[in-house]
Amino acid sequence: MRVDIHTHTCDESLHCTPEFIADAQRMRAEPATIGGDSGSYFDRYMAAMEPVDRCVVFGLKGRHTGIYVPDEYVAAFVARAPEKMIGFLSVDPHEVDFFDDFERGYTDLGLRGVKLGPTYANFDPTDRRLDTLYARCQRLGLPLMFHMGTTFAQHAPLRFTRPYLIDEVASRFPDLKMVLAHLGHPWEADTIVTIRKHPNVYADISALFYRPWQLYNSLTLVDEYRVWPKILFGSDYAVTTPDESYRELRALNDMLEGTKLPRVSHDRLDEVFHRDSLSLLGLD
Repeated sequence: MRVDIHTHTCDESLHCTPEFIADAQRMRAEPATIGGDSGSYFDRYMAAMEPVDRCVVFGLKGRHTGIYVPDEYVAAFVARAPEKMIGFLSVDPHEVDFFDDFERGYTDLGLRGVKLGPTYANFDPTDRRLDTLYARCQRLGLPLMFHMGTTFAQHAPLRFTRPYLIDEVASRFPDLKMVLAHLGHPWEADTIVTIRKHPNVYADISALFYRPWQLYNSLTLVDEYRVWPKILFGSDYAVTTPDESYRELRALNDMLEGTKLPRVSHDRLDEVFHRDSLSLLGLD
């Protein structure tokens, strides 16, 4: 089974400030797309997801940096192809009713996991105010994905996006399934030692291939720490697509021609591409 564990839905005109959209152009060398209008975006999304069997889709709530995608929007998007998509809710812990938002997203909307952006919403993931949320997710078996690592958003504090912060969360909630997105770049080593230490903490490799030298070194470290089984596939659509990700990941060794540097194992990459992430995260 091929699973894309990391995809987005949003209507930029409704859910993002002009500053956030402008900042997003720093993501890649070419202009980046983070969403689209609710009409054509669904068709483009489904076409891009054709190579995968299932995909996890979410919005994001982070008023501090200028993005806020309502859970109702995500639920309506997923409802158009429930056999393909699994929806995650999001919360902004600075909102006084954020836990009510969580309960509504899970109970009323049927969303099956949580996406958090500490840097986008400007909060420390180790804050004890979140313990109720973490405990509830652990009890219900809902996986939680953190945006970890750097960001394009000018006003997003990097101190809240260091992967080692999740070591403390995982120590307090050892049965909580968590995914650290983007391998926590550029702090991949922090991510790798954290996922090695905690049985229920994983990482995805979404939206990294367009920095090939950095990704090559990161995957070499994944190999040296023997954590390939903890690595999940994600594309970060609409920033990239599964096809583009597959192609560029398998091309990483091309730049090593004529050197004695170790190669990234295509067998290991194929294992990532076909990993049953849904079973690992309790979503099957």
